[in-house]
Amino acid sequence: MSPRPFTLHIRMTKHCNADCSYCSSFEQVDTGRMSPESFEKAVQFIFGTAMKRLGVSPTHMTAQYLGGEILTYPIADLTRCVSYLRDTAAQHGMGFMDGCQSNLIGSVAKVDGLYRLFNGRVGTSVDSRGQSRTVQGSAEKYRLIWQESDSFLRNNRSTPGAVFVLDKDGLENAEHEVKRALLQGRAITLRPVFQGGTPGQQLLGAEDARAVFMAAFEKWFMASPIIIEPFFSMAQHRLEELSGNASSIGTACAFQSDCTKKSLSLEPNGDLYLCQEMADAGLFRIGNAVTGECDLDTVEALGSRSSNLHEDCRQCPYLATCQGGCMFEAVQQGRGLSGKSYHCLSWKALFASIDDGIKTFGAGAVREWLHRLDVRNRNALNDGLAKLNQVSLEECADA
Repeated sequence: MSPRPFTLHIRMTKHCNADCSYCSSFEQVDTGRMSPESFEKAVQFIFGTAMKRLGVSPTHMTAQYLGGEILTYPIADLTRCVSYLRDTAAQHGMGFMDGCQSNLIGSVAKVDGLYRLFNGRVGTSVDSRGQSRTVQGSAEKYRLIWQESDSFLRNNRSTPGAVFVLDKDGLENAEHEVKRALLQGRAITLRPVFQGGTPGQQLLGAEDARAVFMAAFEKWFMASPIIIEPFFSMAQHRLEELSGNASSIGTACAFQSDCTKKSLSLEPNGDLYLCQEMADAGLFRIGNAVTGECDLDTVEALGSRSSNLHEDCRQCPYLATCQGGCMFEAVQQGRGLSGKSYHCLSWKALFASIDDGIKTFGAGAVREWLHRLDVRNRNALNDGLAKLNQVSLEECADA
C-alpha cells in the first residue's frame, strides 16, 4: 500500500512572550487560547468529518504544535491535548509523529518540559545578528534568553533544528547563520519571508532569493555534515526521480499540487486552513473544527490547482519533483490559484545543480552522503533522548 501522509499544524494560542517586529501570528488584540475541551472537539471533527469531506484517508500523520509561543500554553493542558491526539491517531490505525516549534524564550525548566513531552522533537528559530526578534524591544535580551535555553538543550539533550527567515536582514546574514549551524551541528531551514501576521512585510525579490539559495547550496552539496532545507529534501526527490523511484518518496510542502489532500492547519478559535501560511495570512478559510463548519466550495477551488497548473509548469522537466511549487506563494504574489511562484527561479536553478551533482559524483555516492546526513541527525536526537532517560532514572531513584 502506498503511503498517504497528512500534516496537521496546530496553533494552540497566538499569545507570545516576545515582541518581534516580524511575527507570523501577530494580532492587535489577544484572542485567547484553545481550551483542551475545544481541542478534543476539533480533533473529533477533523478525524470524523473533515478528512472524509477532503476525500483523504491518511496512513500516517505528522502534527506540529506552534503559536504564538507554545511555551505560554499551560504544560498540563498541552500534555492533555498532545496525549488525546496521539490516542486518536492510534485508534484510527495511523502512524503518528508530533513535535513543536518554539522561540525558546522561557526558563530552562519550561523548555525541558517541551523536550520531554515531544521526545526531543523541538524546533526553533535562529537570528544571531538581526534586530527583528526582540523581548521588550531588545534584540540583545532576546538572544541572551534564547542562548541560555539553546545551550541547555545542546549540552544536556540534543541540538534543536532551526528556521532562518530570509527577510531583508536575512539576505545579508544567511551565510553567517549557515556557518554557525555547521559549527553547532544544527539542521537548518532557509525560508523566504511571506506576508502574514505583522503587516508590511516586504517579500524577497526572485533574484535576491536565488543568489542566497545558490551560494548556500554550492557550499553544502556533497561537503557539509548537516542537513540544510530545502536542499536536503530537493536532493532526495531528484535522486529518486532520476533513479526511477519517484513513487518511493512522498511529496511535501512546498513541492506539491494537491495540498487539499495533504494538510490542515487548526487555529485557536477552531478555524481551519490548508496550511500554516494561509492561516497566518487569513487566506481561504475552509471551515471551523469547533463549530463543525466545512466550506466545500473553497476546498474544491483550492483542489483545482493540481489539474490547472501554469503552462510553464506543465512543460517543465522538473514537474514530477516540483509539482508546480507552492500555491500560497503564487496567490500571495498575485498570480492566482494556478499561478507559478517567482521562487521558481530558485527551484529550477537548484534542481539543475542537483542533477549536475548527481552526474558528477554518481547517484550511489550522493545517496550515501544523504543517508549519512540523515543518520547523523537521527543519532544526535537519540543521544539526547538517552541523556534524558538517564536523568529520568536518576529522578526516580531520588524520589
